[in-house]
Amino acid sequence: MQRRQVLLGATAALSGLTGCIAPFTSDGSLREVNVELRNTDDRARTFHLALETESGVLDWDSYRVDGGVDQRVTMTPDEDISPVALHGAVEDFAGGVEILGVNNLDEDYCLRFHFWYAHPSDERPQLAQVADIEC
Repeated sequence: MQRRQVLLGATAALSGLTGCIAPFTSDGSLREVNVELRNTDDRARTFHLALETESGVLDWDSYRVDGGVDQRVTMTPDEDISPVALHGAVEDFAGGVEILGVNNLDEDYCLRFHFWYAHPSDERPQLAQVADIEC
């Protein structure tokens, strides 16, 4: 199956993105974007997310997550869009993940991300794409 052969690349940026991202074409459609917000701190934090498409950045949404809690957020596009990146911010961290490797899909797909307030390996915020496009 083609979708199992696709490896999604992800690049995390600590403060914004530079340069242009080329749009792509695909026969498949993005069904939904799932983001696991993980607040490993003992205080509540507000996470901000925005999906960038080839037409521009969609509205930013904010999610307050209690301390020590994981919360799953699902973003469902209203129309057929070509995703370019997911942007996120929490406290003084702002970053983004480019969405790569979905331009040759001929079937619908979903995107999954993890957004940690403090990642276990380095205790800093991290936004990363999961290398799986199954819905």
